[in-house]
Amino acid sequence: MTENTKVRKAIVPAAGRGTRMSPISKYLPKELVPLGSEPALGLVLQEIRSAGIRQVGLVVRSAKGGIEDYVADLAGGETPLADLEITFIEQAVPNGLGDAILQARDYIAGEPFALLLPDNFLPSPEHRFADLVALFERTGKDVIGVLELESAHSGEYGNCGRIDYTEHEPGILELHELFDKQPGRLIIPDGETVRRTCGRYVCKPHLLTQLEELSASTQGELDEVPAYQRIIESEGAFGWVLAAPVFDIGYPKGYLAASSWLYEHFEDED
Repeated sequence: MTENTKVRKAIVPAAGRGTRMSPISKYLPKELVPLGSEPALGLVLQEIRSAGIRQVGLVVRSAKGGIEDYVADLAGGETPLADLEITFIEQAVPNGLGDAILQARDYIAGEPFALLLPDNFLPSPEHRFADLVALFERTGKDVIGVLELESAHSGEYGNCGRIDYTEHEPGILELHELFDKQPGRLIIPDGETVRRTCGRYVCKPHLLTQLEELSASTQGELDEVPAYQRIIESEGAFGWVLAAPVFDIGYPKGYLAASSWLYEHFEDED
């Protein structure tokens, strides 16, 4: 039987506490913080729809509030996003990204799926999530978005996602190793370029198998990194270098940088 590589569903985790965006996140879910005229969640949903995906599993925490109202407004409106089939998936306790993915196991139902984190804002017209989907459907291997960062970006991103890879085609990386997360911010010395993973994934359902095995022995939050380390070691995966700029809008400095970029590129409409 041919393995199913058709991507019909996307998962968007939106149940986190948003501690990096405090105190804003105490009053407004970070997924609803506006970037220009759209909230971060709306921009991610646009990205999903542009990739030809119409089914979205939105992982939420009912105590967080606000997100369900936003989705209800979309469904009742006349925007292109109104044709998305959005299913709410409850993560009662925000226990890590790996746990958020596991909460969607019934929704995923053994199919490949896209995973997009609203913390990342990719405004370049050259960025098309459909390209990651096409690479997955062509190769049958997981695809992970990759940032290319220079010293000017030092301190702007978390110290995680460092990779070892071979680049066979421009912007397409064969991943050999995903390194452990480290504390603090990612520091990039002058003159150096670093590539690290970012919050855009196209996944086979084997990610759930790995997460389920890890959850039995994990204390505290369940992270996705050990699961992907296993997958890369056993089956391999590809990285796709994302078109710049890419902003981490899950903390104030990154959000301000994204807002500044939008201000500089905004065109008035008469």
